[in-house]
Amino acid sequence: MASRQIWRACVLLLAGWLGGCATAPQLTALPPVPTDMARFYVLREPTIYDSQIWTAVTLNDQMAGTSAPGTVFYRDVAPGTYRVEARSEKLYPDQVKTVVVRPGSATFVRVDNLPTWSQSNRQWWGTTFTVEIIDPAIGQLELGKLRLTPG
Repeated sequence: MASRQIWRACVLLLAGWLGGCATAPQLTALPPVPTDMARFYVLREPTIYDSQIWTAVTLNDQMAGTSAPGTVFYRDVAPGTYRVEARSEKLYPDQVKTVVVRPGSATFVRVDNLPTWSQSNRQWWGTTFTVEIIDPAIGQLELGKLRLTPG
């Protein structure tokens, strides 16, 4: 009798856990990119290894918004060349990207956190963030898992 109750409890816990794994609803209300502008989508994947710290993202050293795990924001900008950077307390090779955007284009920027970069056994300080320009097809798929924020 007790083993049946344990079995039922395990099944209920597993069902509850699996139910919590559902993805967020698709972002369907995003307006189209204006034909005379370019759009940057700045996304950060949800992961248990990422710190919950929000970090500032800049375009040509001007504040574009802030990024947190599991979120996305977008900015429409004039076509041109942009230097994309996430605020980071520690340096990492090639952590800033430069990209040329054209009218009507969408560029997907993923902010990554490197939680163990430069960690030693004696001390730990700082947070390291990098940005990556990702393929638009992959970026579109990632949008459905993320929560839209104003940045």
